[in-house]
Amino acid sequence: MAALIMLGFSLAPSPTAAQEDYDYAANCANWPSVSGPHAVGTVEFEVTDSLRSAQYAPEPTPYRRLYVRAWYPARVPGAGAQPRPYFTEAEVTVLPGMLLPALQQPVDALRGCATLASNSYQDAELAPGSFPVIGFNHGYTSYPAQQTALFEHLAANGYVVLSVGHPYESGGLVYPNGDVLLLSPAIMDDLMGYAANSASITVHYPPSLAEGLEAVPEYLRELRKSSLGQLGPVWQADVRFVLDRLEDIDVPASAEGVAAAIDHGNRGYMGMSYGGYIAAMLAQDDHRAKAAINLDGGYWTGELIDADVRTPFLMLNSDPTVAMATMPEEFNVYRGTYGPHAPTGGDLAYERLATAGLRDDVHRIMIPGVQHIAVADFPEILGAPGTAPLLGEPEMTARLTAIQNDFVLGFLDRYMKGVESNYPTDVLEKYPELFVRDRNDIRQQAEALGIGARR
Repeated sequence: MAALIMLGFSLAPSPTAAQEDYDYAANCANWPSVSGPHAVGTVEFEVTDSLRSAQYAPEPTPYRRLYVRAWYPARVPGAGAQPRPYFTEAEVTVLPGMLLPALQQPVDALRGCATLASNSYQDAELAPGSFPVIGFNHGYTSYPAQQTALFEHLAANGYVVLSVGHPYESGGLVYPNGDVLLLSPAIMDDLMGYAANSASITVHYPPSLAEGLEAVPEYLRELRKSSLGQLGPVWQADVRFVLDRLEDIDVPASAEGVAAAIDHGNRGYMGMSYGGYIAAMLAQDDHRAKAAINLDGGYWTGELIDADVRTPFLMLNSDPTVAMATMPEEFNVYRGTYGPHAPTGGDLAYERLATAGLRDDVHRIMIPGVQHIAVADFPEILGAPGTAPLLGEPEMTARLTAIQNDFVLGFLDRYMKGVESNYPTDVLEKYPELFVRDRNDIRQQAEALGIGARR
């Protein structure tokens, strides 16, 4: 979770705006190729919700300007077409926001990404057909394009991905007209307070189920006092509003083609960190949703704790054991080794505790040696000396993009497109170093605590 980053680096000196001895050339050096039957197009647009406010604006506004970026299946571009850079010149110091200072990197550490060609072609002609749609929410203080490598892989294989930016609540936004909105300082203050609350870490990585459940009331009580506990429903509503406008084809002209190509009867939701829980909540409320994916997130309300998620569900978990081992003594957390019985950030949610592990459409994959911040594009774009330990073990982070791509596409193909497969066994055979979370221990602990399966 982002809170672990803040907790680990809150006492670190702030980096300068630029460092003469910093190896900028080691960042943004290469970008992974993409494979699939389609080329990849991308378009950015803005929609305004006039009925809801942007309460974290310097002067709260009675409307919300929602930034949207879509990745979609496209026709092969003509000769001479140039792919969009990972960041534009305007985005390169804005979008990463506070993530780079938290990682002790200069604020312009990724300036080379302004010349790093992605696989996405701006406003490319759409491929013919109607495509399933994936609504995405980024992590707390992060940016909408944080999973570009994964989005391109999905678009190349027949999905439209929509990533929504939240005004003054995303790490930074650059709108199509050039307007820049920065993260509210209040968001960072709340995140620091969350990271310092021992109950928040105990709930996510407890030594036992009993200890995790015991910490839940205090955790939720403190959570509701901050933006982390209040913005989940707001971000859900942002995604719903965007999908409604696309379904009505009530969007700027540049996005009308994408809107017309979406199969709204075949929706999925995905998010990373804070956005991962929101993905599950969106799928819970949308009966057209076929799948939900949580990329290393926890829980930010109480609704899905000890509750069954309605749709098939995939969770990819990073390895928190290194961070847990450094926690102060007053933090009651798991301090053991990583493996199938180690707690993950989603153990209390997405299934009834009394029947944990019995659903064959809930998949929890554990990735050893990978830190939370790496579950994004950072392994691809952050290569300066000294950054490797922030991301995890180099041999694992080097494979992380492929791991995400294979597990996410395989899951969506099975549950949204109905592709016959032996998922996830066939993907796990490619990555024998990964673990599947063994939920038998959760079920047995729930039984010992007298927790029954509610109807």
